[in-house]
This record gives sequence, C-alpha cells and structure tokens, in this order.
Amino acid sequence: MTNGKLFIEREESLSNLWLFIVINTTVLALLINILSLYYGNNDVAPNLFYIPVVIAAYWYPHRGPIFAVLISAAYLGLVYTFLGHDIGMLITSSVICYVLIGVSVVVSSLATHMRKNEVKYRSLFNHSQAGVGLVDLKTLAIREVNSRFALLLSHTEQELLERSFGDFFIDAAKKEEFLHLLTINRSVENFEARFHADSGGTRWVLLSAGRLPDDSFVVNVVDITERKHAELALLIKDHAISSSINAIAILDLDHRITYVNQSLLRLMEFHHEEEFIGRSVTDFINSPQKFASVREALSRNNSWFGEIALLKYNKKPFYVLLWMNVVRDDSGNPLCIMASFIDITDRKQMEMAKRKALEQIEKNIEQFAILGDHIRNPLAVIVGLSSLAPGDITEKIVAQAREIDRIITQLDMGWIESEKVRDFIKKYYQVGSQDHLILDEDETILEDGMPGEFGKS
Repeated sequence: MTNGKLFIEREESLSNLWLFIVINTTVLALLINILSLYYGNNDVAPNLFYIPVVIAAYWYPHRGPIFAVLISAAYLGLVYTFLGHDIGMLITSSVICYVLIGVSVVVSSLATHMRKNEVKYRSLFNHSQAGVGLVDLKTLAIREVNSRFALLLSHTEQELLERSFGDFFIDAAKKEEFLHLLTINRSVENFEARFHADSGGTRWVLLSAGRLPDDSFVVNVVDITERKHAELALLIKDHAISSSINAIAILDLDHRITYVNQSLLRLMEFHHEEEFIGRSVTDFINSPQKFASVREALSRNNSWFGEIALLKYNKKPFYVLLWMNVVRDDSGNPLCIMASFIDITDRKQMEMAKRKALEQIEKNIEQFAILGDHIRNPLAVIVGLSSLAPGDITEKIVAQAREIDRIITQLDMGWIESEKVRDFIKKYYQVGSQDHLILDEDETILEDGMPGEFGKS
C-alpha cells in the first residue's frame, strides 16, 4: 500500500470520526439551549454551538458555513419559540448567530488554505525524486517515508516503518557524526554516508535533515552511488594518466593546453605545469606550418599520428612520435583533444648516422669500380711498350701484366657482388636517391649524436 493511499484512508477515518462528534455535540448543544430557554436563562448555553460549528468548519470547510447558517436558524427558531416577546433577546441571539456564521467562514477559509498547502506538500513528499522520511530523533524509529525512500533502500514502505533509521548506516562513526551535527546545529546539509540496502548491497547516499518541533526530523536521501563510482573511476584514470611513463597532454578544442602529466614536464624539461596551462600547443612546436596540416587532419579524421619536432624549455629542438585524438561524448559532440608524446630523438640520430654510413659505402663501391678501369688503362700502355724491349724482358713484363689483369678481374667479380649489396641498400634503406636526401622543413640534421638546427639538407 502506498504512502498516498495510507494518507487518504487516515483522512477518511478521521473525517468520519469528526462527523460523529459534530452530530453529537450539535444535538447536545440544542438540548441544553432548549432547557436553558425553557427556564429563561440563556446567557451561556449559546456558546456551546461554537464547538460543532468550529469542528464542522475545519473538517468540512466547504460545508462549514452552510452548517453554521442551519445551526443559527435553528437557534433563532428556538429563541423565537420560547422568548418571542423579548425583542432584546431576539437581537442578542441574532448577533450570536452572526458571530457563529463569521467564525465558521473564517475557520473554513483557514482550513481550506491549510488543506491546499497540506495537499501541495504531501504531493511534494510523495512525488519527490529524493527519498524523504520522517524520523523520531530519540528512538530513530521511522514514522513515515515516501516511495522513493523505499525504492532507494530496496524495501517496502511497510518494512521501513518497522526498522530503525540508525540501522541503515554501515559506519557507526558516520551515524554518530550525523546525529551529533543534527543535535547541535538542528540541521545537516550534504552529509555523505554508506547505507545498507536489501540483499546485502550497499548504497552511497547524500543526507540532508532538519529538526521539527515535535522532537523528530525530516531527512532527504539522495542516491549518489553512481556518482561515487564515477568519481572513483575518474580518480583511477587521473592517477593512471598522471603517473604514466608516456607524456600526455589534454587540449581544448582551440588547441590550448588544459592538462599535462609529469612525464611531459620531464620530457620538455619544464618545472611546473602552470607553464603549460592556457598556452597554445603551437608555442611548443618548431614549425607552425607542420601543425597546420596536423590540425587539418584532426578536423577531417578526428586523429593524427606521426613524427613532429618540439621545442624544449631551452628552445632546443627534439623529435617526438605524436598521437592526437578528438575525445567525444556519448552523443558524438567533441569535448577535448588528447595528445600522447614519445621521444624518438635517439632513434632519429641512429637513423641519420646509419644513412650516412650506408651512403659512404655506396660511394666506396662506385669509386672502387672506377679505380679498376683506371688501373687497366696504364697497364695496357705498359704491355704495348714492353714489345719494344729486347729478349726475355718483354715476356716477363707481359706475364706480370697478365697477373695484374687477373687480380683486377677478381676485383671486378667482387664489385659485381657489391652491386647486389648496393641495390639492397637502395631498396631497404632508401640510400642513393636524391629524393630521400631532402628533409622536411622541420627535420633536424643530427650530427655527432646531437640535434642541430632545423632546415633543408
């Protein structure tokens, strides 16, 4: 049975009780007034009519004035019957009747206004989205609750009326603190506590309470379990981001920095996150033209991944692998931009050193092939001149020349094998093509293991 039905039934039972009282007091007052008029002493008896008139006006405000008019007419009829010759008594009785009717109208108006307020606040009580309960301050017995209160604690309203409000506190210290604040301050606002729910569950609730004059208090209970879980999840995520070894930043939709973790501070060699907050990310990028393409990719694809050069606190450039992604809510509306940075400066230095070494190898191979041709040309001249020499000298010179030519031929065979090496280098290390020797305008020329100035190679 709902709280509203209980209230209506209680009102109906009380209404029937007071109707019985009105009828009996009216009959009693009429009988006493008849006796009083019969014996000629009617000074006090008319005042007895105030009892049924006031009761009827309070419990039946729409019919109260009509009832007062009927009572007044009946009383005037009695006065006229017994004392019709006494004009003064008729005037006095008329004044009493006017007062009865006036009192009935005033009480009916007040009762109507009070009933409207009672219905209004009863509606607020029953249909509030917060759980509302009336609790005895001394015994903590629950006197009345609304349906939301029962739903929040997974009980029926009747079950709650048989429980103590203090039994729902999981932490006894929290219960004592709540009652202490309520006793001292007569009210409590936004008090967080954990409550027992049905089937052994627990709920986080937000309590607000105020004391009433009858040594009880009304308490509002709001379920904040989901909010507490969300706060815990947010705290865990915040700790995970802040303690991550990856450098992370969060930007607003205008690409201004709103958050940086400690790893990014160390990576950029800054000391305080306030040096980042509110600044545009372009302040830390060496090439604004490069970031313009990143911004375009973000607006088009909602993410961007690639290499970019940043500037440290001392304006020293270095390379990072950057991942940027637009974060959206459940409705697809953009909220912010999350950026993650990985320092790849050492890798870029190694790649540059490797590229230079491989380029030198290719040059050596080419120079070695040319050198073989250069050796054969003077060797042919020597063989030709040796034919002019007498006797055995010519044969000895030709024999040595053939030996030299054989060695060069073996070297040529090695050079042919080196051609395969050079093709492999060109294919897999992108060495030897001028297209790969031109760097982007924001790339660093890394020499001796240190970043240099940005420009074109």
